[in-house]
Amino acid sequence: MDYANQKYLMTCRGVGSVLELICFTVLLALSLLAAYALYDGATTNREAEGIVEMRQQIVDNAAEFQWREGMVAWLSLDDTHIDYPVMQAQDNKWYLSRDYSGRPAPTGSIFLDYRNSADFSDGLSLIYGHRMSGDLMFSDIAKFANADYLAKHRTGHLKTRSGEFALEVVDYLVVSVKDKLYSELSGEGFDLEPGKYIVLSTCDRQDRGKRDVLILRNKNMT
Repeated sequence: MDYANQKYLMTCRGVGSVLELICFTVLLALSLLAAYALYDGATTNREAEGIVEMRQQIVDNAAEFQWREGMVAWLSLDDTHIDYPVMQAQDNKWYLSRDYSGRPAPTGSIFLDYRNSADFSDGLSLIYGHRMSGDLMFSDIAKFANADYLAKHRTGHLKTRSGEFALEVVDYLVVSVKDKLYSELSGEGFDLEPGKYIVLSTCDRQDRGKRDVLILRNKNMT
């Protein structure tokens, strides 16, 4: 074999080794991404540790329930999966990615706008929550777009440190992120009768510039 042919074979073998290394690296990266996706999906679609136990505690003995720091209420809508503590911080970012204990959590927390009074005495109190899959957090809000579902799920409760309030579902709406609801905590345009209202807000899956909201009336406050 002459020198030229030998050099050509060595070059081919070298290229082959490089290609094998590249293929191995790509396959390894894809495997790691797939594993992370499975892990991320499992952790994202999972409730924060302790939520189930807390639900049972507040049902069995609300008077002795241990309120955590930052927790201002417990919100539940009858016959839905919305049954969570309501948190409040000094801004509207803290609980976007933290659970009720302040630990990092993809699901975040249900939380009251920092501008609202913690006793829900404002004319309109705004509560945020992520729209997660697996019936978690505020995923059930989208179901109220169905008139039949809304008609059959009209009641709920808000437990606070000072007492319990009965809630009545008034309406389901899709609003712009630029609505006065968010800038001024105003229900202007909602055509609401005088009273105290709670608005639940979550992302709209079809349009990032929109929000799905559920309007509740506090039947114990006028």
